[in-house]
Amino acid sequence: MAMSNETIKILIVDDRPENLHAMQVTLAPLGVEMLTAASGNEALALMLRHEFALVLLDVQMPGMDGFETATLMQGNQATRGVPIIFVTAINKDQRHVFKGYETGAVDYLFKPLDADILLSKVKVFINLHQARLDCARMHQELLRTRNLESLGFLAGGIAHDFNNILAAIMGNIGLCMMKLSPDHEIYRLLEAVDKATLRATNLTQQLLTFARGGDPIKKIASIAEVITTSADFVLRGSKVACEYDFPKDLWSVEIDTGQMSQVIQNLVINAIQAMPEGGTINIRCRNVANSDGADNTLPPTNCVTVTIHDSGEGIQETVMAKIFDPYFTTKAKGSGLGLAICHSIVTKHGGRIMGDSKPGQGSTFTIALPAVLAKASPIKEITADPILDLQKKTGRIMIMDDDDQILEMTVKMLSLFGYEVVQAKNGSEALTLYRRQQEAGAPVDLVIMDLTIPGGMGGKETIAKLHQIDPQAKAIVASGYANDPVMAACHDYGFLAGINKPFQLTELIKMIDSALGVSP
Repeated sequence: MAMSNETIKILIVDDRPENLHAMQVTLAPLGVEMLTAASGNEALALMLRHEFALVLLDVQMPGMDGFETATLMQGNQATRGVPIIFVTAINKDQRHVFKGYETGAVDYLFKPLDADILLSKVKVFINLHQARLDCARMHQELLRTRNLESLGFLAGGIAHDFNNILAAIMGNIGLCMMKLSPDHEIYRLLEAVDKATLRATNLTQQLLTFARGGDPIKKIASIAEVITTSADFVLRGSKVACEYDFPKDLWSVEIDTGQMSQVIQNLVINAIQAMPEGGTINIRCRNVANSDGADNTLPPTNCVTVTIHDSGEGIQETVMAKIFDPYFTTKAKGSGLGLAICHSIVTKHGGRIMGDSKPGQGSTFTIALPAVLAKASPIKEITADPILDLQKKTGRIMIMDDDDQILEMTVKMLSLFGYEVVQAKNGSEALTLYRRQQEAGAPVDLVIMDLTIPGGMGGKETIAKLHQIDPQAKAIVASGYANDPVMAACHDYGFLAGINKPFQLTELIKMIDSALGVSP
């Protein structure tokens, strides 16, 4: 299927109107746009205003003949390289044929023309032109993809660094709140700051989602939570409202929440753009039993369907057939990749995505995802860190992180609970200190490792070497890259648990207690 949506044009040049008409009738089955010129000068003017796949040029014309016209075409950088087929009823000897090829012609035809031969020859050059357009388009998309990949790496790095900053802020807020009574005015102010900081983590999650791609890292999740979070994010500042309809017993789904968020955002953005004057988007979820495969439009299993409907202008039937094709777009500045990416992500989840639209009746997109037959988890509300019991704890914990603020904040947090803390800036230092503590008879009970250490050994490599020193070593991995595959399957790499930055004090202490086998 051709990727380019540009109209293909051919130019027919002849001083006799009846010849122009006959040529247009003969070539009509090709379905291309045909422009005509009655002279060489008129042809040259059209060549400068349009891009042509082919020029059919009469040789014998008054004034500027075909040979002169072709020479001028080939001499102009803007028109050089356009294929020219000479057509003549008079200049049939070998001398004229050779002259035609010397001036840049790709063929030389004699009148009267055989319609089938003419159609076949012209079709070849139309296909070649289409292939050239597609190659040029693919080259541009490749450049755009490389730019997006570079921007993705940048976005991921920004998100990681920002998460480290948020972790330091949230940790110190938690420490301050622990030293105040909940009735204290400052406590309530800090609680509001803590909530706002938690909301800021949503921004970093959006950056991380943009930075990622590839196969989904799945976990059981509430699709309702993903939908509301994603849709609300892109609706901010628009003139469009969103109405949600989710049943209380909605089944859960096993999804990559970051990738599925991207799907929802793409569909909602399209709906917003379809309603420039404002309107309402309706998003509805339903449980659908299809384990017998009776509905062949859905996966042959029990599904959760997500329906997104807008009240925009709608989409023509001829366009609907191509909306999921890569590079197809009706937007002046669109890449044609948004819906193609949606289709790819949903397919990788074992699901289906379908579109339905009629002009004047808006558009409806339906996603069907395999269900996990369990009640969907309730949407998690943002809450400040609860008060922790400052019951003194025992144990020696090593913190490995290259960020001084994270180290300082975590040492204060753990020391407040009575833990002895050992600090390391990278994997090599952590391994040396761990071995030294063992030899001194003061072994480390738990290591909390940062997954990514710029210019040094990170958590993934460190845990493997640590288990060579001590197969019973216990470790938790922490990262500002929440979507890293290691974080999604930390047990497979030898970690007891994983914690995403920024984390709340309560979350960290509970994870440490669990790793050390301490009862809450």
